[in-house]
Amino acid sequence: MKKIFFTPGPSQLFFSVPDHLKEGINNDIFSISHRSKKFKKIYESCITKLRTFLEIPENYNICFLSSANEIWERIIHNLVLESSTHLVNGAFSKKFYDFAKMNKIDAKEFFYDRVEYNEDDLVDDELVALTLNETSRGIMCDSDKISSIRNKLKNSLVALDCVSGLPSIPFNISDVDTFYFSVQKCFGLPSGLGVWVYNEKCLEKNKSISDKKITGTYHSLKTLHNKTLNFQTPETPNVLAIFLLSRVLDDMIRIGKDRIIRETNYKSSLLYNTIKQSDLLKEYIENKSIQSKTVIVADTEKDSDYFIENLRRKNLIIGKGYGSINNQIRIANFPSHSKESIELLCDELTKLQ
Repeated sequence: MKKIFFTPGPSQLFFSVPDHLKEGINNDIFSISHRSKKFKKIYESCITKLRTFLEIPENYNICFLSSANEIWERIIHNLVLESSTHLVNGAFSKKFYDFAKMNKIDAKEFFYDRVEYNEDDLVDDELVALTLNETSRGIMCDSDKISSIRNKLKNSLVALDCVSGLPSIPFNISDVDTFYFSVQKCFGLPSGLGVWVYNEKCLEKNKSISDKKITGTYHSLKTLHNKTLNFQTPETPNVLAIFLLSRVLDDMIRIGKDRIIRETNYKSSLLYNTIKQSDLLKEYIENKSIQSKTVIVADTEKDSDYFIENLRRKNLIIGKGYGSINNQIRIANFPSHSKESIELLCDELTKLQ
C-alpha cells in the first residue's frame, strides 16, 4: 500500500494531481511566458473557478502570492497604519501578531486558551485578525461567531486566516473584508502558493495610508491589484501551482462544496469517536463547538512516537503536536482524505493499546 499522509500540511495530494501534472508537462504549461496570452487564460480561469466554487462576491478581488505567511506581511504593510487586534488561540495566529509587532504596529493580543472567541472583549480597531481554523491546536471558529464579531465591529477591517479551513469549514464571506489560504492543506496541492482575497474597503484603506508609509514595492496591494486586473502577477509566478489549483478546482466543483463539507463532518466524527473510545488518547479541544473538523488534535498517554511509528509501519503518516511533540498527535482531515482512508486509520488507531 502506498503511504497516506494525514500530516496537517503538506499533506496528502488530491487524487487527480498526478494526472494534472502530466497534462501540464505534456502541454509545456510550465515553460510558457507569464506575460503570454496562454498564461493569462490560465490565471483568469483559476480566478473564475475560485469565485464559483467559494461563492466569492464580485466586490472581492483575488491575487496570488507565495504563502499565507507572506500574506500576513502584505496585510500589515498595506492595511494597517498604526494598530491592530489579534485573536490568538495557537501558534499561527500568534505569529501574525508577532509579525505586526516586528513591523512596529501597536498590536493588541487577546489569547483564548481552548475556549471560543468572546466578542465582548473587542473594540473597533484598524484591523481585527481572526482564524477560521488554528492548525497548531485544532481549534475552529464557526460562522455564527464570525458574524457576531462582524456585527460588533462595524468600523474595523476583519481579516480571516482560512489556511486549513477552506473549503471544508463554511463561513459568510461578507462578514470579513479579507481572507486568505495556502493550497497545501485542504486543496491537496504542493506548497508554494497563497491566495489572498480582499474587498473594496481594503483597497480604500490602502489608498488612504499609502502616502503615509511604505506599503511594499513589487508586492504593494496597489501593484498586486493592478496586475491581477490584467490576469498577471508582478513577477514570474508559480505557474505550476496556479495551473494545478485551477484543475483541482474543476474536480472540486464537480464533487460539490456541500458534499465536501458533509464528508468532512462525517470523517471528523469518526476520528473524534475513535479518540473517545481509546484509553491512550484524549481530545485536546473538549468544547465540541470549537473542535476543528479538519485538524484533529489528541493528547497521548504514551509518547506520541508510539502512535506515529506504529502507524508509519502501516504506511499511515500522522503528525506530531505543534510544540507538544512528545505527548500529542495531529491528524489532518482534508478533502484529499477519502472516507475509506479515514476508516482505515481509525481501525488501526483502535488496535493501539
